[in-house]
Amino acid sequence: MRFGDYLKSKRKHKNITQEDLARSLEVSSVFIHQLETGKVDAPSIDRCHQIATILEVEIEELWTVAKKERLNRFMEKEEISQESFEVLTDAEKALINLYRSLNADMRKDFGGMIFMLLRHSQDEGIQEILEEFMEKCA
Repeated sequence: MRFGDYLKSKRKHKNITQEDLARSLEVSSVFIHQLETGKVDAPSIDRCHQIATILEVEIEELWTVAKKERLNRFMEKEEISQESFEVLTDAEKALINLYRSLNADMRKDFGGMIFMLLRHSQDEGIQEILEEFMEKCA
């Protein structure tokens, strides 16, 4: 489901107009219209939290729909095919999902453990990846 369709459905279910939602979010009703018609990218996690509160929906559900649309738009812009993501193994996908679920402190700890495990590797490729990973964790 597209984010705009999802938003419109939830908004109408609560009998909230575009104008009311816009006022609550302190944005223009044009922006709400653009969200619902897909003319602008799905909102950020912070904005999704605001919308979820106003529409009384679960943030996880709202953010999942928004995140999928944001990812699809990015892939279209960068001309990345869906098949290029199919190269990840199930274990790699699970590890990525685990990492994404961690809070900032846990991510730092996770990064530190990865560094400790791999810092003595003789493989230059692993060392380059490790350095890049640690830069992004910092």
